[in-house]
Amino acid sequence: MGSVNVQRKIFKMGNSYGSTYPIEVLEHLNAKPGDQVEFKLQADGTVTIKKKNNVQLPDGIDPELIKTVTGVMNQYDRAIKELAKK
Repeated sequence: MGSVNVQRKIFKMGNSYGSTYPIEVLEHLNAKPGDQVEFKLQADGTVTIKKKNNVQLPDGIDPELIKTVTGVMNQYDRAIKELAKK
């Protein structure tokens, strides 16, 4: 798929702001009503949107542990990759 540009207006919803998703974006994300999306704010001012993958954790695995490990991995990602090269 080549590059596709779509636009939407931002509107006020109570104390928040909102927008709708163009069908092209939903199809590209393979997103359906009820799915969650993640927004990643980039240093260059762009925003990446991706469908959040809901994972069923095995019994005995605490979601907080996964959250902590993910945070550590994200924080030290560059260092971990450099160590892996050695």
